[in-house]
Amino acid sequence: MLSILKTIDHWVSRITRLICVVALGAIVVMFLANVFVRFVPIYNFTQTDDWIQICLIWMIFLGAQELVRTRNHFVVEVMTERLEGTTGKICRVVVCAIELFTYALICYYGWVWVMRAHAYMQSIPWMQVKVAYAAIPISAFFMSCYALRDFILAIQGRYDDFESI
Repeated sequence: MLSILKTIDHWVSRITRLICVVALGAIVVMFLANVFVRFVPIYNFTQTDDWIQICLIWMIFLGAQELVRTRNHFVVEVMTERLEGTTGKICRVVVCAIELFTYALICYYGWVWVMRAHAYMQSIPWMQVKVAYAAIPISAFFMSCYALRDFILAIQGRYDDFESI
């Protein structure tokens, strides 16, 4: 069972990184094309602002998801690394519980927000805003899964045994 979860984690990480790289590449291309057509007016890119916004949203939230997966995100470690024994373990469990609660809350309210959104993108009239902001609950779901992993490891006292792929 653990090997299946590690395989899923591996592929989620690969896909996340691929989407982030493609989104960053698309942003660079669209910015360069926008700058070029300002000086050489051969075509009017009216939709690039919305596409850049969509790529930025997905890249930022999926990037944050990957940072949580690899534990490279901002966490409170000043107290947990200095305290030893039971006090350090309790502090680590509390920090992980707060982190898990926060991600679960973002996931829930992100889902509610996306489901209630009925607006369309300004320059892309066929695309709903839901497409752009679906990155919030999707990435928060995976962040919640990784926070749950860290919470369980903290309870078991094996938080430092974590191996990143």
